[in-house]
Amino acid sequence: MKILNRTRVAFLASAAAAVTAPAFAQSAPADDNRVTGVEEIIVTAQKREQNLQNVPISITAMTANALQANRVQDVRDLSAVVPNLTVRPSGGGSQLPNYTLRGILTGGSAVGTDKGVALYIDGVYIQATAGSVFETADLERIEVLKGPQGTLFGRNATGGAVSFITRNPTGEFGVRQEFTYGNYDQIRSRTRVDLPQFGPLSLSATYLHKERRGDTRNLGASTRWDYGPATGGKIGVKTSPKYLGDENVEAVSAAAKLDLHPDLDLIYKFDYSQNDFTPEAAGVAYFPTGFLSGLYAAQSAATRTPVTLKRPKAVNNNFTTPGYSKNVGHNLTAKWQINDTVSVKNILARRTTRLYNTFQLDGLGGLLNTPAVPVSATAIVPPAWLPGGNPGQACLAPVPSTSCLQSVGKPFAYLTNNSFNNLKQWSNEFQVNINTDWFTITAGYLYFHMFQQTGGLNDVFNTNILTAFYGQGTSAQGTAFVIPQNPGFQPGNIKVNSNAVYVQPEFHLTDRLDLVLGGRITKDRKKGNEYLPNQPTNPALPRLISPIRYRSSHQNFLVGVNYRPVDGILTYAKYSTGYISGGQLATIPFQPETAKSWEAGIKADLLDRRLRTNLSVFDVKYKAIQYNTSGTISGVPAAFPFSVAIISSADAKAYGAEWENTFIPVDGLTLGANFGYLHFKFDQDTVFGGIGCQGPSCTGGFVLQSGAPGYREFARPKWTGNLSAQYETAPIIAGGHMMFRVDGNFQSKNSLTSDLTPGTGPTSQADPVLVKAATKPFAWIVNGRVALTDFDLGSTKATVAVWGRNILDNDDIIQFVGLGPVGSALYERARTYGVDLAVEF
Repeated sequence: MKILNRTRVAFLASAAAAVTAPAFAQSAPADDNRVTGVEEIIVTAQKREQNLQNVPISITAMTANALQANRVQDVRDLSAVVPNLTVRPSGGGSQLPNYTLRGILTGGSAVGTDKGVALYIDGVYIQATAGSVFETADLERIEVLKGPQGTLFGRNATGGAVSFITRNPTGEFGVRQEFTYGNYDQIRSRTRVDLPQFGPLSLSATYLHKERRGDTRNLGASTRWDYGPATGGKIGVKTSPKYLGDENVEAVSAAAKLDLHPDLDLIYKFDYSQNDFTPEAAGVAYFPTGFLSGLYAAQSAATRTPVTLKRPKAVNNNFTTPGYSKNVGHNLTAKWQINDTVSVKNILARRTTRLYNTFQLDGLGGLLNTPAVPVSATAIVPPAWLPGGNPGQACLAPVPSTSCLQSVGKPFAYLTNNSFNNLKQWSNEFQVNINTDWFTITAGYLYFHMFQQTGGLNDVFNTNILTAFYGQGTSAQGTAFVIPQNPGFQPGNIKVNSNAVYVQPEFHLTDRLDLVLGGRITKDRKKGNEYLPNQPTNPALPRLISPIRYRSSHQNFLVGVNYRPVDGILTYAKYSTGYISGGQLATIPFQPETAKSWEAGIKADLLDRRLRTNLSVFDVKYKAIQYNTSGTISGVPAAFPFSVAIISSADAKAYGAEWENTFIPVDGLTLGANFGYLHFKFDQDTVFGGIGCQGPSCTGGFVLQSGAPGYREFARPKWTGNLSAQYETAPIIAGGHMMFRVDGNFQSKNSLTSDLTPGTGPTSQADPVLVKAATKPFAWIVNGRVALTDFDLGSTKATVAVWGRNILDNDDIIQFVGLGPVGSALYERARTYGVDLAVEF
């Protein structure tokens, strides 16, 4: 047996022998409202309501109280709070999160692709990745399910699922007003109104407004870009903002519940969220001498982005302009309890997402073209000009040298993007639940349909690579730079239809022993097109159309055993599979991504429910892990003109554990300690080496890019964790309690890129400067809150709190985008602090 296998077996055996920990929860209140025992949390991780401690899944559940205490407002705030889960913004700041969970890294907005870490709202799968950093106005709880979700959950997932559950109407009159003021001109107002039940109808509505200034100044502010000539006047002049990272959120949620019969529930929910934002600052972490250094040197030191591994106070992102994202959802859920044994449920949903923004992916705004590197405004970059290649001499053929000379002194883009995403989806899921003393069965049918457009604007380049912008002078002279036209281009589009049937019976063999079986059959069909001009320097030529065609079916299954040795302790073991569908982009077909996982765990409430400890250990094999990249660096010549490609990058193996603990040693004091461990390794013999070739012997693709170091593990920290302490006093002021809370999240040191070589070729070596630039160091993010809760204010109850996030102002790099001889970066969000006031009556 290999040493690695012995290590894995020893780790799993020792971890399984430990008594360990679980859900992120607060304790139930006593007469003086102080916590005395760990709270019972009801979750729907198995499509039915269950006590968290009875669910044989590694799951972190955060209640409304925990969300408030931790100030979790969108998915980014979950990073490291949930063991083995990290959430980072993607390069370019396009409101697109990158998730890592149990070794699966998911991100990108490629048309028609699924996500290994899936997102759900009220049981409805959210297809859109772009624009999914949004704030839901009225959350009740968040459930994070770890491991393959291949039987019960929506479009499936290989790494896990993040499920948002919103509140239902109460049927009793109530109003809650929350207000926040903080640094960076931060204002947040949230108003919830519950109306008294009128006959069978109960209504509630919540309105949220949030705004804040970005934390990084833009040295390229006020630069103006004219999209009018390229778009036929549909879009005019856009101006680069003063600050990067601005937010202006308007969100509304409404719910209506009809109690037409004691056994029939009808609930309609609506949610709307719009964010007018400026993308986060793109810095520069790696910029060796040589290529482009003449352009960089031509920039004034006062107007160029510094090369740094720490968050700078200012960067030049002059191509970046304000963007917006909008999400709208409708959900109609009907549940009928036919008798004591059988119930049926139907979820009909429709969702739309729109996103548009432009961003400086390279971080190098403000470059001016020089005679040393004259470049055509519209030329597609041939292989010789790809990152790591030979920049050559004068101009890109076949552009005449006169055009090259005309480009001197014009704004120059190494790599910038304009992003557009329009998605419409609707789904219907029908479920049947049968619950007897002998068995429980959950079964259902899901239909999912989606139409998506993504890419740049019509007739405009989605990506500007090595581009000099011709125009009407400079913005300093009062005119805007003209964006090049891309005749015939339009966003890629796709239609997706998916049908699935599933069943998961649980047999109660004894009052303490259960056998769980599960199966799902999914059929996926995708049809669409990608568009590109055949040759942009000659608009008379026909546009290039790359068809997207995919049709396949897949089966997943689960086998598990649950055993309760004594009351309050659940042990379980299971084998499960999961997958996400394949497809084709940038002319490159990619295979379904699959997972086969072993998992064992223990969930225990001990010491009269003063200690909750949940442990899970897992061993998983991934096949054909999908990775979002650019066609220009895919190693496939036919894909070079396309800005986005999905590659079946490699197979991998992973093992690890999640351990979550909540302990209440004395009344009012709650201690939390959650840890995640991950060992992840790519199989180098399966690394993508171009179409039809895999492994180290290949001469293209990721094998060629990665050079001698090989395709490296990245963005997957070995250790993640969260430590917290919260103390609540007895009533001291007007019946109110003082609450003190501090928590710290950490991630271990990890690389942020798979390619440690600035060049290409099988003998290309790692650059120590690049290795350092692309490494996120071990760091803590410390948050704190002090509050006076539920004190009497006239006839109402009020809470006032002061809080801080990232109190130590960690400014490390958290995202690295390798662009050949340039490495751009995003950084940890700056320290924020403020005051909350909440009034409820």
